[in-house]
Amino acid sequence: MQPSSGRLHSASLILLVIGALYGLVLVAVTALVYGYDTFSRGMSGAAALILLATAAGLWLYRPRLARRTEAPLVGRALMVGLGLGILWIIEISINNFLAPPLPARDVIDDAFWAVIAIGILALAVADTCRTNRFRAGIEAGMWSGLASGATACAMALTLIIFGMPLLMRDPLNVAEWAGRGPDVTAPTMAAYFAFETMAGALGHLVLLGVIMGGLLGIVGGLLGKTIRAIRP
Repeated sequence: MQPSSGRLHSASLILLVIGALYGLVLVAVTALVYGYDTFSRGMSGAAALILLATAAGLWLYRPRLARRTEAPLVGRALMVGLGLGILWIIEISINNFLAPPLPARDVIDDAFWAVIAIGILALAVADTCRTNRFRAGIEAGMWSGLASGATACAMALTLIIFGMPLLMRDPLNVAEWAGRGPDVTAPTMAAYFAFETMAGALGHLVLLGVIMGGLLGIVGGLLGKTIRAIRP
């Protein structure tokens, strides 16, 4: 393994650890500022455990990864994932800074989701073709998915603490609160959307990150192996 490759995966892992710990702090602040009942505090606890487990797992995995021959591929997958995470940041920023109306917002969301999914799938196919190993495609999908999802999660949590006025002014959020406010236990609109946004942040990390990445990695691995089998 070349030194530059070793530095790549190590720096990427450390960056993700820092991001998870940053998110952990934001979750704690959200719970202190906006927590209002057992459900909200339970969500905060679950989010804290997920982020703490992510940070601890990545940190403990660093020495083992450094000894693996696949470390350069993991480093590249993490960097691709971080790059795709920037697309999530752009998508979240468009929704909350520009606040486009429906159905334009849904079209924008779907377009960003599709580009990110295609990026993860393409990486999984490429790594499988390069190594002729099905597992390489799965790992490419999961690592890039984790990195992209963690980036989106950190952005969404940042929005709760530093961008709440934007959430409060969003016409769609105003309409949602007007319709659902009387039926929810949240005492204020800010408290309601703090935990709605936290749920979305966790969804990006777990569902659109690790799980979607793993599924795309499986598909990419199958496609890659098929390409290798039929390619002359």
